[in-house]
Amino acid sequence: MVTNKHWLLYNLFSTLNMPFGSLSVSNTAIPQYAPPYPVDGSDYTSDNVLIVNYQTTAHCVRHLVPDMLELEDEPHVSVMILQHSMTSFGPYNEYVHSVKVKYNGDTFDYFLSLILDNDSPILCGREQFGFPKKLGAVTLVPTTRSTVVHGYVERPAGQKVIEVGFQPEHKVEGRIDKTIPGLNLRVIPSVVPGQSPSVKELVPVDIRMEANEVWQGSGSICFPEPSKFDPMHQVKVLRYGIATLLRNASLTIRLPTKVFQL
Repeated sequence: MVTNKHWLLYNLFSTLNMPFGSLSVSNTAIPQYAPPYPVDGSDYTSDNVLIVNYQTTAHCVRHLVPDMLELEDEPHVSVMILQHSMTSFGPYNEYVHSVKVKYNGDTFDYFLSLILDNDSPILCGREQFGFPKKLGAVTLVPTTRSTVVHGYVERPAGQKVIEVGFQPEHKVEGRIDKTIPGLNLRVIPSVVPGQSPSVKELVPVDIRMEANEVWQGSGSICFPEPSKFDPMHQVKVLRYGIATLLRNASLTIRLPTKVFQL
């Protein structure tokens, strides 16, 4: 006959001999037994990179920029559409919207919005670097039966939140090799209600960009179907700068050596 005492002894003995997991916790992304992205740097081979530069006003963008970052009266803004033929995450297209800021006397491109069509770089960009990446549809059409290269961004699919145009004017001699000093706000909210964020920091990210073929010309940006969920239409165009199209480009994101705790 099995008594309650026997059951208590059995349960105690079973608890004392329970096995532990054998997965050693490391710096790999979760789930660590099948990480969704590499954590040791990223390389990109891009068919085309379209860059349209413009000036806006501080009033149009300051509500989208953290209060520890300094803006010019007429900040420089960049919009990029990148057609990645292959990367460490596989192929995908990406849209990037950034504004120049200063922090502790240094100048950075602060990333306002990124939209792309591949979940792996979204997870990596958000978790590891603080890029404000979201899932959407990004298209770049080099051949339009006109002089204009055309690109557009949809979020959600079917709603064009931004359109970009480029009219080439001349080919630049030589190749381009430049580094963009970028900056992200990386925040991980606390799971405990009312607590401060578990992580709150600025992450500097250097993006090296190389290309063998460079075209310069005129750019155009419009926001045909504005959305309050992706409010880049609020960053209005004051005047355009030089637009650039890079062909056969390669990009490298350099892992930061420090972050700025807030």
